[in-house]
Amino acid sequence: MTLESRRDASAAAIVVIAVILGVAAFTWLGPVLKPFLVAVFLFYATESAAKALVGIGLRPATAYAACLLLAIAGVMLLTQLVYRESQLFLGKWPQYEQRLDQAVSQLRIPEIAGLSHGAPRVPANPDDDPGLATEPVAPKSTSTALAENVQRSSRLLLDYLFRHSLDIVEPLVLVLVYLLFLFLESRKFPARTMRAFPGEQGRRLLQIEEGITESMERFMAVKTLVGAGMAVAAGVLMLAFGVDHWLLWSVVFFLSNYVTYIGSAAACVPPIVLAFLNLHPFTAAAVAALLVINRLIWIDVVEVRAAGRSLNLDPVAAFLWLAYWGWVWGVLGLLLAYPMLAAVKVVLMHFPTTRGLAVLLGDEE
Repeated sequence: MTLESRRDASAAAIVVIAVILGVAAFTWLGPVLKPFLVAVFLFYATESAAKALVGIGLRPATAYAACLLLAIAGVMLLTQLVYRESQLFLGKWPQYEQRLDQAVSQLRIPEIAGLSHGAPRVPANPDDDPGLATEPVAPKSTSTALAENVQRSSRLLLDYLFRHSLDIVEPLVLVLVYLLFLFLESRKFPARTMRAFPGEQGRRLLQIEEGITESMERFMAVKTLVGAGMAVAAGVLMLAFGVDHWLLWSVVFFLSNYVTYIGSAAACVPPIVLAFLNLHPFTAAAVAALLVINRLIWIDVVEVRAAGRSLNLDPVAAFLWLAYWGWVWGVLGLLLAYPMLAAVKVVLMHFPTTRGLAVLLGDEE
């Protein structure tokens, strides 16, 4: 092994150790870092809009102020909308639960061991004949037992989702404060870098920073625009067919796009279930087919072509990353996991000694 290859291997090992230590630090400092990371990704998502406003003649300060105000208005509107629609959905949940029970009970399912109860025996009336042993209780059918299991599981799922969704709402004020400082400090960074590292070293650092910023801006802009397009198209479809709470499910489609691979697919489930509970079976099947097609078009066609395969991530690595941060940070971890992994890949791509690791994280053939 040559000296140069040994140096490259040592540098790669140091980077791997640094990433592991960084993940550990992020996990430990989660309560502090979560609002900051949300602000960072909001900054990258709105940076393209700010540059566009500067391009049409607005001063940078005015453009950033306009983007900040729009971000504040959007976050407040989104929070209010989700809260109102969630309360309406929870208020109607007993009706949906009853329809779900009826639908499951009507299914002709053969008896399955473990689902249907046997025939437990209870003590007879001791006043009539204390010597009698027990009397059998009529066993529950498999459909009834399955309906009870579905009911219990759905209540646990709803409790988890709506209880942990507060993890996103609570730190919003802190997110907006961080976003304000990021807008204010972003224009000062190049001059500060050149003062700290004059000459060629400073110019090299600025080139790397510009490349990372450009990649993250493109990534966040594509994720945001594709999520918005998918949400609007799904909302129009659901409204046209009369699916309940279509506005809430549209917001879920938008947010779920940041949970790549599984988020947008999981977002199709609630409106499809409601469609089969409330609509004619053929109409519900049409809704299901159109929502799935809408998801495939926006995610597998539009997003891939807009972002390019260079920002795509290996599905196995992305799933493990999602599983870890979802376990550590809950719903907010699922939303931040993919952008964080994309940021790690972008940073690794801009250093020759770590470019191979970035390729391993990618989905390129």
